[in-house]
Amino acid sequence: MERTSRIQRWFGTGPRFDNADGGHDLLPTNAEADLDGIRSAMLLAVASCSEASRLRIEDLVKHSISAVELWLIRADIFQCLAREVGQKHAAGQVAALDPLFNAALPGIAAGGKSPDNRRDAQRLS
Repeated sequence: MERTSRIQRWFGTGPRFDNADGGHDLLPTNAEADLDGIRSAMLLAVASCSEASRLRIEDLVKHSISAVELWLIRADIFQCLAREVGQKHAAGQVAALDPLFNAALPGIAAGGKSPDNRRDAQRLS
């Protein structure tokens, strides 16, 4: 029951945590709980994959030790889902995982451009 309610919070369908600023956070602040929740959501995402692909991804997810490793496994999840249900659906499923990484990888998972990723005035000529 607890795992289901955490996943619901991350997808925005369950209760949220109040933060100190008076806003709401979708993720708890405990880093290990964050990783466990991300793992659970990733395993749910690959439920429709073939058994061989699902088992391979489950092994990768269960043995990952950091949020960066889990972030990189998203590509494997996309490939598996794209083979089974198509690229459009796979892209949506993987994009639904992105908000789960906001607390663990704020610079990567934010979805926007970071200040260092902008055009500069340098020219090759």
